Amino acid sequence: MKIKETAIMLTGFQNDFCSKNGLLYNAVKKVLINNRAIENTVDLLEKTKGNGILTIFTPIVFTEDYRELGSNPTGILKAVKDAGAFKKGTEGIEMIKELKPYIDQITVVSGKRGLCSFGIPEMNSILKEHGIKNVVLGGLLTNICVESTARTAYDKGYTVTILKDCTACKSFLEQEFSEKYIFPLIGDIKTHDEFLKELE
Repeated sequence: MKIKETAIMLTGFQNDFCSKNGLLYNAVKKVLINNRAIENTVDLLEKTKGNGILTIFTPIVFTEDYRELGSNPTGILKAVKDAGAFKKGTEGIEMIKELKPYIDQITVVSGKRGLCSFGIPEMNSILKEHGIKNVVLGGLLTNICVESTARTAYDKGYTVTILKDCTACKSFLEQEFSEKYIFPLIGDIKTHDEFLKELE
C-alpha cells in the first residue's frame, strides 16, 4: 500500500466519547479499554509521523439546540441529543488530549453532523485532490460512524481497510459482529501494526 495513495481517516476521538468525564464515556469504555483503541491510535500516529501520509480527523459537532437533527431525531442521534453530547462550545467536542501532540500531522475536516464522514461535502474532493486510492479507518463507534464511512468509501471505489484495534463501540457483541460479518464484505480488517507493515 503506497503512502501517497493512502489516507488514514479517524472519527469520534473526542472527549464526550473517550475522556472519563465524557457524557458518553461509560457507554463505550469497556470496548475502548479492551481494544486499547486510544493507545493503538497514538502508536499509529507516532509511527507515521513524518512519512507524509494524509491523516484526516472528522469531529462531530452540533449547534447548541441541535437544529441539524430536526424536531424529532431518532436512533443514535436522538441518544446524542438527549445526552447533550457533542455540543458546540463544550469540552466534549474537543479532540482528546492523547492525539493533540500529533495535531501538526492531522488535517481536521469540520462539518460532520451525521454518521458518515463522507457526509462532509468536501470530503471526497479532498481525497481526490490528494490522489487517494486507499482509505484506512479508525475511531468510534465501530458499527455506526466507522461502518457508515467504510460503506460509502467502498461505494465510491476506494480500497477500504478498518483498523480493528483502533476502533470501539458500546459492546463486544457489536464489535465482533462488525468485524466478522460486515467489514469483510467491504474491506480488509487489520491491526494497526499489520497495516503499517504494508505501507510503502
